[in-house]
Formats: sequence, C-alpha cells, structure tokens
Amino acid sequence: MPLYEFSCRQCGCRFEALVRLGEEKSVLCRSCQSRDVEKLFSSFGIGGGSSRLVSSSSSCGTCTSKSCGTCR
Repeated sequence: MPLYEFSCRQCGCRFEALVRLGEEKSVLCRSCQSRDVEKLFSSFGIGGGSSRLVSSSSSCGTCTSKSCGTCR
C-alpha cells in the first residue's frame, strides 16, 4: 500500500495515510474527520544499500563542523 500525503480543505490539517489504489475517496482527516481532503504531490525517498543520496537542499553550506555526518 502506498503512503500518500493529504491536506484537509476544512481545517488545513496535513497528514499521511496508507491508502490502497482507488480508495483515496475513503480517507478521513485525522483532525476533524472530514472527507474533504486533497491528495498532495510529495517527494519520495529511496533507501537501502550502502550508498547515500545527497539532497541539493542540504544545510552543509552553513555547516562549520569538519566531521559533519550529514554531508557525507
């Protein structure tokens, strides 16, 4: 089951939900229980193996530490 990100049009709550394909209409807002939710486009992560993907939005440009584990 894919994990989707939703936004409630009633209260503005943003949340994630595991939803079977074709069952997006059955999602309820976690905060107000409204069905008036919108599926958002969101990024996804790829994990596994020993290699690491580095994001271009990394905070390493302002990092002053020489042993920062985030930049590797």
